[in-house]
Amino acid sequence: MARDDIFQVRHQSIPALGESNADRAIMNKFGSQVVVDLYTQLLLSGLCFHMQTGTEDAPITSNTTVDDVKAIMVADNNSGVMMPLFADVNVATFAAATNIEIMLEADMDKKRYTSGGTVYVPEQMNGAATSATAANGTFYTIEGSDIVAAAKSAVPASVELARRTLTEDAVADPAGAMIARRPLFSVRTQEPVKGLTPSALVLHFGASADITGYGSLDFAQYPATLAW
Repeated sequence: MARDDIFQVRHQSIPALGESNADRAIMNKFGSQVVVDLYTQLLLSGLCFHMQTGTEDAPITSNTTVDDVKAIMVADNNSGVMMPLFADVNVATFAAATNIEIMLEADMDKKRYTSGGTVYVPEQMNGAATSATAANGTFYTIEGSDIVAAAKSAVPASVELARRTLTEDAVADPAGAMIARRPLFSVRTQEPVKGLTPSALVLHFGASADITGYGSLDFAQYPATLAW
């Protein structure tokens, strides 16, 4: 008797379906059909990646002012789709700086890394996934030396996805300063963008004078055949 399966385990072999086509639903390895949101499914499929700059008690130094050719992290997309999931920068030392700003930029038209910084290998966030789902691109953080980025694409192809001024004036007591706030960007609360090759995510951190801090950037990458 022919089998008529309606479910299939395929976290890492997601088919690209055309419009108006049908296929079997996905179930998990427990044999259960579990409905999850898109971002959780990207994680389960091994398509989510993490970068960070600065670690524990060793922060990085900011740039002076936010500028398109200055960055603390650059993620250039070599193939398929790149979508930001999370980004934030936290200040370690305020000093006497003014105009402290952080900004996540999505360049929809080109890769942005030029020189400087240190190569970073993004961590694949589903530890059970295979090495075949390693991040596909060029990834740099500001450790070692300043990153020099290419000039941004003309607006609106350069999307200032999220920007925040942490403080305009100098903090009166830098040793006791603390800014309570939500993250700079979270796909759970803000609309993302979807960059096809070539594209880039660029995280900026600037102030009137050098200060220190820590940055995080999470993103998803998946084949262009799954774009919609």
